[in-house]
Amino acid sequence: MALFKQVKKPVIHASAGAEVSSKRPSFVPKEAPCVVKCPLGNDVRGWMVPLAQHEAYGRTPEQAFETAWRQITEKNPFPAIAGRVCQHPCEAGCNRKDKEGPVGINLLERFIGDFGVAHGLKFSPATEQRPEPVAIVGAGPAGLACAYQLRRRGYSVTLFDAAPQAGGMMRYGIPRSVVPAEVLEAEVANVLQFGVDVRLGCIVGKDVSLDQLRRDYKAVFFAMGLMKPAQLQPVVKEDGVLVVGELPEQAPEAAQETAELNQRVLNSVSLALAQGLSVAEAIDRHFQKQPALSQTKPTPISSDKMKLAWYPELPPLHKSAQTGLKLEMTAAEAIAEAKRCMSCGMCMDCETCWMYCTTNCFVRLPKGEHYKIKLDLCNGCNKCFEACPCGYIEMN
Repeated sequence: MALFKQVKKPVIHASAGAEVSSKRPSFVPKEAPCVVKCPLGNDVRGWMVPLAQHEAYGRTPEQAFETAWRQITEKNPFPAIAGRVCQHPCEAGCNRKDKEGPVGINLLERFIGDFGVAHGLKFSPATEQRPEPVAIVGAGPAGLACAYQLRRRGYSVTLFDAAPQAGGMMRYGIPRSVVPAEVLEAEVANVLQFGVDVRLGCIVGKDVSLDQLRRDYKAVFFAMGLMKPAQLQPVVKEDGVLVVGELPEQAPEAAQETAELNQRVLNSVSLALAQGLSVAEAIDRHFQKQPALSQTKPTPISSDKMKLAWYPELPPLHKSAQTGLKLEMTAAEAIAEAKRCMSCGMCMDCETCWMYCTTNCFVRLPKGEHYKIKLDLCNGCNKCFEACPCGYIEMN
């Protein structure tokens, strides 16, 4: 069932030249709560709406799944793994919970990740090459995420890890019953094959010295476990090398397979990925001589700022009364679940403003570009603002 359907605009006769108000509409995007709640800030709304409307975008379901995979992996190179272990705080923020229940974002991410694995999707190469080589100590989720993000930006990256295989807590702390071997190997290999030089079984401080790292690289990131915010701040040393974190005095003990540890690891993967992304962005800003980003998260749009009654009732497809949370989705179910996204705070081309405007202010643009407003035709009637279901329009 579609979220909305195409309709023809009725003919409405309005009094010419009659100004109702001096206020005029404008498009003001709001942050979606799912995006704000995500540790990685992944643009859930940005990949879910085009997925739900794949036909209107002229895409087959398979093309839409690949497009969604590429959008997700701009922030998260491990969607199939994260879709299995992330605690999905995005769903706690989803405004759809105030109707029939949140969108199954986590399971959709898992579906898209598995699609990427099954179809052998590869990351798009960097469009430029940077001259500054970077060393990352630790090939766990934070180190791998940082390496991936730096490669996307054109940096040469070398990963060092004492373990015989890359993956860190994703490999040694999570049972294969949770993350199957084929999923782990495929997503880790995708990062390593992205042009990352990796040196496994290599102990920093023994097989390679700290002096060597600081001599051969312009930046060094010690990605060995979750870090406190202060430890994530890059520091320029006296020799000009940018360093993030520090080498622990004692290497962490090998992971033990206990329920307590597994739960802690599951809670840590997404945070580690977020830290890797954050460090990569900080390193890039340093070499690009760009200012630091604001740490203040935007205020998300809440359900009381939207027109929930406009959205049809669509029961969650990712749950059932008999079995509870589903673990698998078909392609049709994935599309249907994506259609439950309400595009909070961003236009989804529902045509409501265009329908209600009696002075023909709203002009359709190509799909995905939404509308433009001819303010010279507007009389300030406020109808577009009152009708917009997703809270994208403001009057001022």
